[in-house]
Amino acid sequence: MIAVSRRALALPLVLAASSGLHAQNATRAFDPAAFFTGRTTSEGTLSQIFASTKTTRVSTFGTRQRNGDMVLDQQVQIGDQPVRNRTWRLRETSPGRFTGTISDAADDLEGTLSGDTLTLTYTMDNHLGVHQEITVNPGGQSAQNVMRIKRFGITVARLRETIRREAR
Repeated sequence: MIAVSRRALALPLVLAASSGLHAQNATRAFDPAAFFTGRTTSEGTLSQIFASTKTTRVSTFGTRQRNGDMVLDQQVQIGDQPVRNRTWRLRETSPGRFTGTISDAADDLEGTLSGDTLTLTYTMDNHLGVHQEITVNPGGQSAQNVMRIKRFGITVARLRETIRREAR
């Protein structure tokens, strides 16, 4: 069985989390900073090779910093594992391009925003590669998050979840 750490899976949850930080760009179909500011919750399923499917739940609180960075504090639960905390820090470096950090990632994340989809790539501290796509749904109150987790180029896990903004 290939073990996918809770850390690798939590992120998505995301990072759904990860975000575009300049809400003033009106040409975008999806403004990640606006979407993730405040509280969001997500539920989904994690499918791993050689393991049973697990339910995921994530509670995220996002804030914008004075310098424009987005900070996402998350509580992540995968299956019956204990809840764990993680933090995302994201910055839009140019229109539609992002960099950032995740508290349990081995390196910085890279992101691009195209229309209604934010795509993130990074490597977890257990050397698993992550490709995550967060697509906002019509109306902007929810999004679909699909994450592929790879080891040696082979997909070993897939997360599918719905992220919902809570009333503000």
